[in-house]
Amino acid sequence: MEHTPRMFPCMAIARNKKGEIHGQILAIIQRQPTFIPFRTSNHARIYGEGTYDKTISFKEKNTIFATLLDSLVEHLREHDCHHMEISHISRKMFGYKVLRRHGFFPVPWLQIHHSLHSKRPEERANEKALYRIGRAYKTGIMTREADNDEEITILYKLIKSYYRFRKQRHIPDEKLFHLIGNSINGHIYVTTYKDKIIGGSVVVDSDKNAMIWYDTALKKRYLLHYPYHATIWHAIRTAYRQGKEHIQILNVGLPFKRSRYRNFILSFGGKPVSSYRWFHFSFSWINKLLFWYYRI
Repeated sequence: MEHTPRMFPCMAIARNKKGEIHGQILAIIQRQPTFIPFRTSNHARIYGEGTYDKTISFKEKNTIFATLLDSLVEHLREHDCHHMEISHISRKMFGYKVLRRHGFFPVPWLQIHHSLHSKRPEERANEKALYRIGRAYKTGIMTREADNDEEITILYKLIKSYYRFRKQRHIPDEKLFHLIGNSINGHIYVTTYKDKIIGGSVVVDSDKNAMIWYDTALKKRYLLHYPYHATIWHAIRTAYRQGKEHIQILNVGLPFKRSRYRNFILSFGGKPVSSYRWFHFSFSWINKLLFWYYRI
């Protein structure tokens, strides 16, 4: 991310009097163009509650988190971040007091986790999904790792077009996708039909886990070929063959009662995991309204 245009990582670090690190939180400032010429909007994403020394108790962790967040929010405000987002808080009430003090409000958020360590993926997926996966392969759909930068560029354009009118509109610069593809901890998969790229996914590894950051396919144009099924299935199967214990599909979104995308992902045998994301907007009247609406 540090080498990606318009992305600026920063980290708050807590040390004791001896200079030993007891906790740290990573954040990314992302600059987005606006409709006003020569103006940008800064969006900040704070990655969870941070990481802490193993000797730190839960009570001490809360105290250190409050100190870290105070410093980080001050830094982000100095850089004119109009929108702040905190993802991956492990416990519902963790850091509640300091988050509310800074005007953050919690929104229910959904992720889907697939276990890969106790059963084969084929044993978890439902019959309809397995049928459509088999159908996809019979019609000539193939998914593989991207061979070169040109294929990554094609997939990037598909992903950017797919997310343009969806919940995750802000897609990082193309350079990040190339850096992930060339990293030992990342994979860029492309789904092809008659040598034409019609979908793919971006997968990042973290120790024994894998995470699908982005995924897309031209499912309407190739309706009876089921390219989306082949795309997700390849990511799951590859993570299983690599010995990963879990694969997570991020950014499933709000836990609506009806969600085609959520039901589609669940058909592969995963389990929904509900958590909270905390948000803050610089427009005070909007933030106050949402602060009141999402009170817990």
